[in-house]
Amino acid sequence: MSIPASTYPDASACLADGTADRSAIVGLLCAYVSEALRSTEQWASAQGIHSTDARAMAALGQAQRTGAAMTAGELAAVIGLSSPATSALISRLENAGHIERSRDPHDGRRVILTPTPSAILSAIAYFQPMGDAVTAALSGYDPTDTAVIAGFLERLVRSMSAAPLA
Repeated sequence: MSIPASTYPDASACLADGTADRSAIVGLLCAYVSEALRSTEQWASAQGIHSTDARAMAALGQAQRTGAAMTAGELAAVIGLSSPATSALISRLENAGHIERSRDPHDGRRVILTPTPSAILSAIAYFQPMGDAVTAALSGYDPTDTAVIAGFLERLVRSMSAAPLA
């Protein structure tokens, strides 16, 4: 179930005396994250996998999009699981046809994990409306504004990635 839009902070309230109200921005980011998590959980359910497995698929997809190879140990570090739990997760995803294991062409000792083409197509089909919504939301901004937004989001992701979790 989606959170009613009326419960989100009003973007027009983000401006106070010509400056952005940071608490409203944080609230809007929290609302976006909530919607993204809801969509991810629905996709996981549709695929018959656990939400942790979906997080692993997202991490593997991100690695593939950036041209990075990901091993089981790297995946474990990204999603915060122990080695045994990661091994079980990888086996589940492989048995379900969502990922493949292959030898690293540059180092035959390393085993690389990649999403299967069918898993990629399924994720694209499911999440395309979310991407379209982001594109639509950005359509009213000029290139200078979108560069500022992109810079903010990049700094946010880097800062959150570096922050220690309690």
